[in-house]
Amino acid sequence: MDAQWNKVEHRLFSFISINWRARPLTSFEVALSLIAATTTSGGLRVTARLDEDVYPTGIEIDAQHAAALTINPNEFHGEWNYTIPPQAGVPAVPLQPPGRRAHPRLAHTFDSALATHPVLTGMPRDALDQLVAQVRELVDALPPKQRPRHRKLTVENIAWAAVLDQRGLPCSLIAHLFRIGENQMRTLLQQARPLLQQQGHHAEPLPVHLVDPCQLARYVMHATSTTS
Repeated sequence: MDAQWNKVEHRLFSFISINWRARPLTSFEVALSLIAATTTSGGLRVTARLDEDVYPTGIEIDAQHAAALTINPNEFHGEWNYTIPPQAGVPAVPLQPPGRRAHPRLAHTFDSALATHPVLTGMPRDALDQLVAQVRELVDALPPKQRPRHRKLTVENIAWAAVLDQRGLPCSLIAHLFRIGENQMRTLLQQARPLLQQQGHHAEPLPVHLVDPCQLARYVMHATSTTS
């Protein structure tokens, strides 16, 4: 559909563009946060999530499939607006181009640069790496059943999360950062806090109270711009 007649283009995308204007989209996390924070005085609210499915490219509709379709043009600009109803007996279009292998599902990913940003952790990255290495040694010395573990996160990731916990980030926001469930993150933090205490690490709380991803992204960007 041409954008000139697309109501979504006018009522949604334009306001998203205004909201993230002049803000670098450095990661999926930042982009999603800015999209989800888009509002208008008319009541617009936006929900955004990352679609991690992999969709094959290069698929073309051949003449046989095109001829079998019933295309019902709308009265208003039928060349742009039309309906294709479900039809029995139409051969399925192959979901994978010939000669190509399907891509595996994307691995669990999150914005590690944001999660380990010195503005959030309160320490340079080399110092954070040293602390994480010490935590790793403690974890390796624990009996297997007592080790903090998660099928999507490494010990290093869990240590990063524990540092953010010491800095006062709410569990819900940390879970959002690492893209796991809040209850799962709460359990991991309970297991990881004693490990930081054993290393004598006590982080100063953040000077602001952050409660949602948009606030967090804006805080990091503002702090980075004022110190650069």
